[in-house]
Amino acid sequence: MRKLATISMAVMLMGASITWAAGEADLETQVQALKQRVAQLEAQQNEQAVNERTAELVRQMVSEMGQDSRHTAADTGLTAGYDKRFFIKSADDQFLLEFDTRLQFRHSYLLADEHNKKLNDAGLRVADGVDSSANGFELERARLNLTGHLLKNLQYKIQFDFDDDDNDDASLQEYMVSYSFMPELGVKAGRYKSAFGKQENTSTGRLMLVDRSLANEVFNICRGTGVELFGALPVMDTNLHYRMGMFNGFDDETSTALADNDNNPAVAARLELPLLGATPADFQNESDLMQHENPVLMLGTSFAYANATNEDHFAGGLDDNYEVLVKNIDGRSDIVEAGGEVTLLGADASFKYQGLSVLLEGFYQHADLDSGEVAFENDFGVTRNAFDITGRALLDGYEVDNYGWHAQCGYFLVPKTFELVSRVSGVCVDSTNDSYEYAGGWNWYLAGQDLKISMDVTYIDDLPLVSTGPNFDGVQNNSLLMVRTQLQMQF
Repeated sequence: MRKLATISMAVMLMGASITWAAGEADLETQVQALKQRVAQLEAQQNEQAVNERTAELVRQMVSEMGQDSRHTAADTGLTAGYDKRFFIKSADDQFLLEFDTRLQFRHSYLLADEHNKKLNDAGLRVADGVDSSANGFELERARLNLTGHLLKNLQYKIQFDFDDDDNDDASLQEYMVSYSFMPELGVKAGRYKSAFGKQENTSTGRLMLVDRSLANEVFNICRGTGVELFGALPVMDTNLHYRMGMFNGFDDETSTALADNDNNPAVAARLELPLLGATPADFQNESDLMQHENPVLMLGTSFAYANATNEDHFAGGLDDNYEVLVKNIDGRSDIVEAGGEVTLLGADASFKYQGLSVLLEGFYQHADLDSGEVAFENDFGVTRNAFDITGRALLDGYEVDNYGWHAQCGYFLVPKTFELVSRVSGVCVDSTNDSYEYAGGWNWYLAGQDLKISMDVTYIDDLPLVSTGPNFDGVQNNSLLMVRTQLQMQF
């Protein structure tokens, strides 16, 4: 009996042990399941927090980009965006590249009066003539500029030109690098606008009328390849800004170095003196887009000299690419490709006050022509040579003194938006006929100079030369009426 009780108790204890072991195993399973669930919940919570933080960062980034169109790449230190112009620059502003474009889409109507001033192939006037007209659309200028600086003070510019006048060909029009050692002294080298004239050195994207004046087209020396010094010197309460350079020649955009230039470089210099608290930046635009509350004034003067003579030519090269107006055998003005010495002087004054802008500029030209280097141009389809029937040079040792000027003004009827403009220009050729330009028009600024619609009407009583930029096309020494309408976009 006692043995049976003992066995029974042992069986009961074993059963209890088995039951406890089974319960402990279930509990462990449940604990592991709870741990897995907690881990899943923590993972979900962490993922939700990350998503919320990411969404917050995206919202913050979008907000910042809406306020400032710039984006910085932390791994490169570069900043890119659009601030009036597309740009790429380093975070410390030591390196900068800007993309600048200028588009001028123009419609022109031209009416040429041919009448009895028309010249035939012999250089004589034709008794009878007819009126002729033309009109058409053109992309007058399509420019792409790459500008910026390296190491802050080393600046550069590369300009490409796409123009209907050049048969839609693209060309490298300008390139230059400049370095400022100090405000008083810097150096610039490349091909760019020579240091002569106020209006010629004003961008076509900042003009008052649709294009430059008749006098400017006759007397400018345009671009040159060379080197110049520049800077600003303290003078009383302002700074005297100067440029002085040496170039291959006048208007030598198409010249080939050494082969097409003589051994005598041309020189050009310009001084600008801002007054009444002004700086040159106040006169980058011909119009008073800044609406100056106080009057500002700037005075300028220019000088240029070139000596292109036959005996100085190297390897048969020529440098007869600068045009001078002279009196021909018929007593009327004509154009020659100049050889010899040419001296140019210029003076100008600019004034702005409360939407009113005035520009006055005058030129003097002295040409001492070398007969072996002179040939008549045929801009008007008329070919004449520089010799008489005996073979004697008509312009042997000929000296000519020519003058020119333009005066223009503009006034904003609606500040910074709608402007009326006008201009009078004159060209006086030594011992022969004078030419005058009369123009008037308006500008509608939709977004400053970056988006502008312009229209002007111009009358020239004796057209002295052809210039495709301002549409000076017609019949030599006859009148020309032009109506030009232009849309300008810069971005």
